[in-house]
Amino acid sequence: MPLETATIYPTNKHNRPFSSSKIPLHGFDLFGAPIQILNHRFFHAPTNGSFPEVIDKLKSSLAEALELYPPVQGTVQSDEEYVYCIAMDEVNRPGTPFIVETKDTPYTGDSEELSPRAGLLLPPGSTTLTVKVTQVNKKRIIYILSDDIFIRTS
Repeated sequence: MPLETATIYPTNKHNRPFSSSKIPLHGFDLFGAPIQILNHRFFHAPTNGSFPEVIDKLKSSLAEALELYPPVQGTVQSDEEYVYCIAMDEVNRPGTPFIVETKDTPYTGDSEELSPRAGLLLPPGSTTLTVKVTQVNKKRIIYILSDDIFIRTS
């Protein structure tokens, strides 16, 4: 099955206003090379719900989490003086990519294929979070929830 991509936006369930449109990053935030932190979590399919129901629940949970933790929905930017920040104004909140993939092949081990983005370096303006859910081996269903958080631009 081809990849399906949706864009998830924060809810207004908790009616929380933004306190700032930018969060400046400290020097320690920028220490080292630009990296992504890849997290792959493996789950057996729940007994009480179909794959589309699980995906809908994950999307709604992510939307609520984005409201409660605004920096995750921003992009890492630098200004003319190369001061890095997490920009969260309307232009820099493009939504969080949520990718769903179904594979008929059996799970053979953790790999880069399970990640939502390829490579370690991303261009400036990339979203700070991308999520991917992969369903493998339909006979013995396993869901793989992958996310990556982009630390900074180069």
